Amino acid sequence: MFTSKERDATGLVLSVLHKWDQGNKSARASMLQEFLTRNAGKTSMELELEFAQAGSLFLTRITAWMRLTLFSYMFGTYLELQLRALEVFLSAAGRYLMEFLEMGGVLTLLEVLGHSQITEKAKTLALHLLRIIANTGRKYKEIICESYGMVYVTACAEETQHTASVLLEALAHGNPRYQQQVYKGLVALLSCNCPKTQQLVLQTVRTVQVIVKTAHLSIVEPLLNLLRSLHLEVQYEAIELIKELQQTEVRPALLRALVTLLKPAREGVCKHKILQGATSLPPLKTSYQVFRMLAEEKQDISEELIHLGVIHHLLCAMGNLEHADTQRQASLALEHFVRSYPVVEEHVRTAMGPALFDCFMHNAELLYMSTDQVQADLLLANKVHILRAESARPSSYHFFNEPAEVSLFRSRLLRWYDQSKRDLPWRTVAMTETDANIRTYAVWVSEVMLQQTQVATVIDYYNKWMKASHLSCRWPTVQELAAASVEVIRSETESGKGPGLPPALTQQCLLFFWQDVNEMWAGLGYYSRGRRLHQGAQKVVVVMSELAGEMPRTTQGLLKWLPGVGRYTAGAVGSIALGLVTGAVDGNVTRVLCRLRAIGADCTSSLVTDLLWEICNLIVDPERPGQFNQALMELGALVCRPKSPLCARCPVQTHCHAYRKVILIQETDAKSPLSNPDSVQSPCVPDIEDCSGDSSCKMCLSEGWARDLGVQNYPRKPVRKAPRVERMVTCVLRCRMTEDEDEPQYLLIQRPSTGLLAGMWELPSILLEEDIPVKKHRALLSAEVQRIVGTSPDEDSFQYLGEVVHIFSHIHQTYVVYSASVGGSTERDREPQSRWVSASALQEAAVSTGVKKIMKLYYESTSKLQDT
Repeated sequence: MFTSKERDATGLVLSVLHKWDQGNKSARASMLQEFLTRNAGKTSMELELEFAQAGSLFLTRITAWMRLTLFSYMFGTYLELQLRALEVFLSAAGRYLMEFLEMGGVLTLLEVLGHSQITEKAKTLALHLLRIIANTGRKYKEIICESYGMVYVTACAEETQHTASVLLEALAHGNPRYQQQVYKGLVALLSCNCPKTQQLVLQTVRTVQVIVKTAHLSIVEPLLNLLRSLHLEVQYEAIELIKELQQTEVRPALLRALVTLLKPAREGVCKHKILQGATSLPPLKTSYQVFRMLAEEKQDISEELIHLGVIHHLLCAMGNLEHADTQRQASLALEHFVRSYPVVEEHVRTAMGPALFDCFMHNAELLYMSTDQVQADLLLANKVHILRAESARPSSYHFFNEPAEVSLFRSRLLRWYDQSKRDLPWRTVAMTETDANIRTYAVWVSEVMLQQTQVATVIDYYNKWMKASHLSCRWPTVQELAAASVEVIRSETESGKGPGLPPALTQQCLLFFWQDVNEMWAGLGYYSRGRRLHQGAQKVVVVMSELAGEMPRTTQGLLKWLPGVGRYTAGAVGSIALGLVTGAVDGNVTRVLCRLRAIGADCTSSLVTDLLWEICNLIVDPERPGQFNQALMELGALVCRPKSPLCARCPVQTHCHAYRKVILIQETDAKSPLSNPDSVQSPCVPDIEDCSGDSSCKMCLSEGWARDLGVQNYPRKPVRKAPRVERMVTCVLRCRMTEDEDEPQYLLIQRPSTGLLAGMWELPSILLEEDIPVKKHRALLSAEVQRIVGTSPDEDSFQYLGEVVHIFSHIHQTYVVYSASVGGSTERDREPQSRWVSASALQEAAVSTGVKKIMKLYYESTSKLQDT
């Protein structure tokens, strides 16, 4: 039964609907105006209360009237009222939105966009409603796209394209089926003439580009035309998009079009279609800014632009006296290429002539101010064309160019290596083992252990891991390493836990195995390396059926299948174990080659790294590639050391540019009685074989030569970031002996399975905030111990022992060390990631060097107390 209140509300709604059905256009418009005044912003519940659960009936009438309005071409102001009323319903609840779609609402809104006589305000309202629909979910976005929505949206006039762009961005998110269609719709919008819309569309394309991950060639022409815009904000967005597109497949076409855009009109190049009528616009000075930005960002882009003939066009632009801004930007872009590539410098010097070239090198930015007509004609008539991008390499001074020198260098280095090499276990395996699988595995293990670790430290660990005769031998072959965790799981299964372990117990068994690896690895550092060895073995033997238990036989295979293997490790393993003719560039080799070829640029930069690999691949001995690579490393470790290099003992001294420079400076000082030998800096000594003798080469030292460093001027590295400073308060917690225990027990906590020292064991520790006073240290440790073992240490047992400093590669850690004790009734299994161990077991456990330093301090302090 209805209440009287509900009957009154129903009667009111029926009256409103009757009035709507009987009213003319003016009456209905008045009713809609009243509806908007009373109901704008209301929720679904409030609307249903207003219409006595019959709101859908009113929504149906509004939609029907809007369709009738469209068919009769009687638009006026009624359509805007209808759209605003619909917005009230669609914004309130998904229920109304579904009913609207069932009535063909999307097609109706798209018809609004398609009518040329409808006002732009009404179209903006329709676009806003489509955006509400699109933001409701993926299937609604697909409905819009399937209704040819892109055609109508991208055809919007200037005033509505701002809203159209926002709608397209909404359609791109979470709509994989139609992302390409949305992307092409945005590209079509780039051809509009409204600067505000251009800027918004460019921003939207950049956002959608990340989602789509690909680009279409249709974007090239409209994007480049936007570089002509007189609005800086549009130019900026266009430049940023061009830079981002360098990572996509349209890069070659984009660079070609960018260069083509610069061709003078007299060469018969057609104007671009979109800006065909913009004859008054100046040449694309922004393009020259783009060239400079792209070239400075990546070397391969620079070389590709050189190959496309950009140098010729830059010179022509410098000769265009009608446009000073273009001259200036072209001159700055050309300066980058000239100073980066000697081959470009040579061609430009010839094209300009000595006098003009000297002026250009002196101040490229202001050259346009002094360029006369004769010089301009000379620049416009240039015939510069560098055919091969490969020729745009750094100066030959930094390379090995003579085959005779390479041959002599190889023979001298290998003769020294045969006489002076250290006897290392992995080298013995590489030379004597006939099984390529065992040989590759052994060298792989050694290279992983040697990462960031000294050779002397690695030998014992390598023997523990590899040698079959060693008591602690675990995994001498890749099959045994891969099967290790399986054996742990099998032993647990056979001990009575059932035919198979659940996933949680299987994972726990794997953790036990990794703990075993960590214990063997303890003290070697970078503990994730041991896990990666195991993961790689699993891939070789278990996961990848195509490998069939055999180690990869190519550098590409080593890179692809073995976790943690990079370019150096693949080159080292491939050449040493498999005899592949490939270089291997590590820290020692970098130092040796930088000194040999006087490479003074940042040795960590991609420019220098690529050059070093190119040199190494060139000079590697094809008959003995593995021994040659080891010889270079050995030379860096024993002779060409970071500090105190032994140049007098170097077998390739006569090939070393850095050493020759030292000798030349010494000879010059000896001949000049006025020279100051105590001066730290000295200008570069003229050298007939030096690289150009000026600052144009990016591989030469950018700073002055330091006399006191000698050959140690090379290599140059960036200033290292200071390590993060941390203070930890830590406790050596001792459990007093019970009748069943022969020696005291110490508490260890296991670290998380990821991050720093993953899976290792440590003493209870807390990271200290800067403002925590010393008097609170004991309270913090007491609370932490209480959490782990269920009881607090005896207050009287707390002793301050001192501080221990331990330095990681990126963290400077100081431990504030205390000792304490708890009673024998402690809940020892309270915390799963904790355990009590004896002093002897602790030394063998998987603990870091920092923990061993702390225990050393503890034992020393305990001994002193006992002595007193």
